[in-house]
Amino acid sequence: MDNPSNRLIKSPNYKKLAEAMGVIAGFASALSVAVGLLAARMAPHGLRRLTLALHLSKQPMMMKLAALIAGIAVAAATAAGVLRFCSWCGQQRRANIDSSDA
Repeated sequence: MDNPSNRLIKSPNYKKLAEAMGVIAGFASALSVAVGLLAARMAPHGLRRLTLALHLSKQPMMMKLAALIAGIAVAAATAAGVLRFCSWCGQQRRANIDSSDA
């Protein structure tokens, strides 16, 4: 009979994880574009823009949020790329081991 703890602890499937991270990165980048467009529309105009450039007034919350979401999108895309590269390296290593055994 199998030990129940062995069934719960499996090695993760990095290929599926990389694909899921790619989807998350795509969604985050699309959300970043939408929030960025909204922030551009809500950006101050005229004299208020000048005071913002001189740091005499605070940025609107939407502009800070757009930068945060863009950073999250970049981080998710980087993680997806690294995971995909690691899974590709693992596949190449397994293929080399299999071909040398045969």
